[in-house]
Amino acid sequence: MHASAVIVAEAAVLIRGASGTGKSQLALALMAEARRRGLFTRLIGDDRVAVSLAGGRALVRGHPAITGRIEERATGVLTVIPEVAGVLRCVVDLREAPPRLPEEEAPEVVLEGVRLPALTIWTGCTPQESARRILAFLNWV
Repeated sequence: MHASAVIVAEAAVLIRGASGTGKSQLALALMAEARRRGLFTRLIGDDRVAVSLAGGRALVRGHPAITGRIEERATGVLTVIPEVAGVLRCVVDLREAPPRLPEEEAPEVVLEGVRLPALTIWTGCTPQESARRILAFLNWV
């Protein structure tokens, strides 16, 4: 799947969105904010990840060919210490712009038969604001 995944404490977060919406930027911001708060965090995968079912849970893994690498816009490809896999706790969908009229957000998504809480983030927010919103959402779910 075309997505990025980060682990924060014990929770894996899947970040989905169209190409160029800032998935990698958000993953980097989420890891930075988690570290700032003293939480364990690592990249699971950037750009390509796989979700599978194991023991009734959805697991996410990075693609072996690019594990430990993440693109930082205007800098290039960074090498980081990756986490091999994580149990998905939520899905974040990056969207280009809010609709003109409010639409009902899906409170959850189903991946590999597992229901997961979902959060929509609009690309107009800064990556730092979005990272704080995800951490608040993780405390809620």
